[in-house]
Amino acid sequence: MNIKQYIFDHIRKKMPAREPRFPHMDRPLKIFVLYESDLLERNDAIKSIRQNLLRQQMDPTMWGYVQKKEIQTLILPQSRILGTQDYNILGKPREHVVKDLQAEHYDLLLDLTTHTSLPMRYIAMMVQADFKAGLNLGEGVHDMLISLPDLSPEQDEEVQVEATWLYGQIMQYLTTIKSND
Repeated sequence: MNIKQYIFDHIRKKMPAREPRFPHMDRPLKIFVLYESDLLERNDAIKSIRQNLLRQQMDPTMWGYVQKKEIQTLILPQSRILGTQDYNILGKPREHVVKDLQAEHYDLLLDLTTHTSLPMRYIAMMVQADFKAGLNLGEGVHDMLISLPDLSPEQDEEVQVEATWLYGQIMQYLTTIKSND
């Protein structure tokens, strides 16, 4: 385990305990969507996911991350792409990012990241959301985990999880499961 991961695990364990509340999908929700941006910052799949959420009368806030220094996309209240300049050397978000992140409270975090990335893990951990859903990457940050089927080593190298597939899986489970709250 490297020092960056050790520090992340230490901070995660010190975070205040959350009481997750399953979202009622039959009413409007305030949703935080976390995703990996493509290098061109076009994110066509993410734009279609946003349109889908808007059609369902959800209020999505979209934050992406791309591992490059200079970001071309404008910072908008409901949409933002972060780059390496927004994090310190340990992968932890800078103070201005944390301040913006914690300014709002969300009903649901949809974590559409498909690779273990420390900057993305920090955002998923720090966002104030009643319920967090994402791919099972082994960090213990989410309330609901989507797991990939067990694959042989040959198949495992070929599998590319896409954000749209992950979004579909999460939404299928969230709409199928009814909350007792």
